[in-house]
Amino acid sequence: MQLERNWRRISWALLDKSLPVLFGVAFMLLVVRTLPPAELGLQAIASTIVLTAAQLLRFMLLAPLTKFVAEGREATRMAATGCSMYVLGSGLVALVLAAGAGILQAIFSKPALGPVLIPSATLMLVGSARDAAAATLEGHRRLQRLFWIDCGYYAVAIASFAAWRWGAAPRTAVSVQWVHAGAAAAGSLLALAAVGRLVWARPSRRAAARVAHLGRYSFGMGLGTTVGQHADTLLAGALMDAPGIASYHVAKLFFRVFNVLAQAINQVIMPLVSRLQAEGRERDLRVLYEKSVCFLYLAVLPIIAALLLLAPQIYRVFYGALYADSIPAFRILVTSALVLPFASVGSPFLFGLGHVRSLLWITWAGMAVGVALALVWIPRYGPEGAALALLVSSVVGMVARTAVLQRILRFQLRNVAARTRDATSFLRRRIGFP
Repeated sequence: MQLERNWRRISWALLDKSLPVLFGVAFMLLVVRTLPPAELGLQAIASTIVLTAAQLLRFMLLAPLTKFVAEGREATRMAATGCSMYVLGSGLVALVLAAGAGILQAIFSKPALGPVLIPSATLMLVGSARDAAAATLEGHRRLQRLFWIDCGYYAVAIASFAAWRWGAAPRTAVSVQWVHAGAAAAGSLLALAAVGRLVWARPSRRAAARVAHLGRYSFGMGLGTTVGQHADTLLAGALMDAPGIASYHVAKLFFRVFNVLAQAINQVIMPLVSRLQAEGRERDLRVLYEKSVCFLYLAVLPIIAALLLLAPQIYRVFYGALYADSIPAFRILVTSALVLPFASVGSPFLFGLGHVRSLLWITWAGMAVGVALALVWIPRYGPEGAALALLVSSVVGMVARTAVLQRILRFQLRNVAARTRDATSFLRRRIGFP
């Protein structure tokens, strides 16, 4: 019954994670269709570098913060400490990125990349406060408040890009990143105003030590996960020209719908698993896992089928005659979403149950497979090779997570499938049928 009891929070999490999807659609219509392919390729590389760095910091500092806040012991002090560590860490990383812009443009063999990294590093710095506030609200499971904060941020971001689109601003990656940085700064100010007393405490060394201790393992896991998610784009950035990178980036923009769904699941599942584990409720944990996987499959299968069948029509709507050559890569990426339910439920379960070391080796194994295949397949097959490498690494990660959790929770795959009846009953109750 845990999934049904938390349906309100799940609904707010899904609503919150629908906002990045809405923003992504607006970005495609306002920016991708306007920005020249070479500039879009540079923007994709810079954004991926910053996203990789920010995601690693989230694993190291914000994932432990959310877990400790959810457990309820010294929640305010833990939140204040974790948020401070994350903002300071983001500032240091942003300085390193800005100072090393010349080195990075040499690594990627893109002379025009350096200037794009300056506003991108600024974007990371000014957006860090919103990330920290969001992690605190997730720990407290105040997802409705988080939804309204994100509504404000994405409204400002979309309005800013609309002004860029119909204004006289340069059609360059640099200008796009500066516009995004301005919106991120506004989002952070709104988040700090809304988070209130949840972070009003003096940071402590003891709380910092707890965050750092768990963060070591979480960072190791996050490094494998993050590199596995972005290695294809980063390697494509080094091995393909800017228009080719833009083509692959366009395919991944749609695929991010599934990443957003996984984040919504994690937003609810990980704090709930931590609480049930602390209370010793093993049976509830098993039932929660079975229902989460089953319900998620019922949600994503129609989306996958629609995207596979309607890919050409979708591309025409959003990109016109541009980037049609990336449709095969897009279809491969969408196929990889078939592993999403087991993988996206498995990760927060392993983390919430405290099996961080198991999650660590799983993510590193998947990352190693993905990077090795990308190095071989990208030069040979281009965007399709990058997508295939991501597909294989995703399957490896799904199988490993499922095998480890089967030993821990003692669930049966046939019980996961049988939960379809629970999903049907739940939906009938929600819409008022007896």
